[in-house]
Amino acid sequence: MIIHNGVKSFSALHSSVVTIGNFDGLHRGHQELIQKVLRLSKEKKAESVVMTFEPHPAKVLFPEKKLNRIFPLKDQEEILASWGIDHYIVEPFSRALSELHRDEFLLDWILKPLNPASLVVGYDFSFGSNREGNTSFLQEKSKDLNLDLHVVPPFKIENEIVSSSVIRKLIADAKISKANDFLGRKFYLQGVVEKGAERGRKIGFPTANIYSPAETYPAKGVYACNVYHDGAKYIGVTNVGNNPTFEEITKRPIQVEVHILNFDKFIYGEDLRVEFLEYIRGEKRFSGVAELVEQIKKDVSYVRDKYAKMG
Repeated sequence: MIIHNGVKSFSALHSSVVTIGNFDGLHRGHQELIQKVLRLSKEKKAESVVMTFEPHPAKVLFPEKKLNRIFPLKDQEEILASWGIDHYIVEPFSRALSELHRDEFLLDWILKPLNPASLVVGYDFSFGSNREGNTSFLQEKSKDLNLDLHVVPPFKIENEIVSSSVIRKLIADAKISKANDFLGRKFYLQGVVEKGAERGRKIGFPTANIYSPAETYPAKGVYACNVYHDGAKYIGVTNVGNNPTFEEITKRPIQVEVHILNFDKFIYGEDLRVEFLEYIRGEKRFSGVAELVEQIKKDVSYVRDKYAKMG
């Protein structure tokens, strides 16, 4: 897969099948679009193209909403490459780009540089000034241009539309299992193991403190997780929060600590990936260490009994 910094950074393609969007999370709705692009590109013997925007348009146009990406853009890049997309265009987004007339964006950002044999868009896709470049506009234009346009309807699970905004709320509300269903994969955090207070080791449950540059974190609480380290997969119990029992001042607004079952290595400075499987309980202030240890034993026992045999 070739990665491009905007459509102005490369020579025009000969023929392509294109989809455009934010694709935050690459959820099951997005996957429908991407798979259609891949199918059409094979049929038409054309190159497959995914165009996205950085920063996320909402960060530029509505900064007060403080939108957080579900996953870093690097995640999108890696997955699209694994699926066999030929070209991945990361278009620098600005207010000026959003104010382009829809005809100008269509001509200079899509038709001229990409020469699309087919254009695949979601039902709610829009571009240009006042978002006037919508699917109705494209349907009219496609007739004049003899462009093969495909508007993909919303993807629904139990009659609920799958969208990035819905998934963000599910994660924030600790509905991690449903979020995973909507994503079509596991929500995860990835980061480097930092040295902590080693309090967990002292009470018999050593934890890895993870610093992740992620923008989206799950709700505070305790989760069952898959943990990946150095190519191996483990089961773990992860606490997301602020250690209220010890009333400590943490160096991060949110601490992510994972106890990895059947694991006893020093991994400071190494990379961990934690996939969240199930929300077990909320964060709680315990009366003391003894009560905390008893609860951790219950959490670990629950996770071991339910997930260890699944592998």
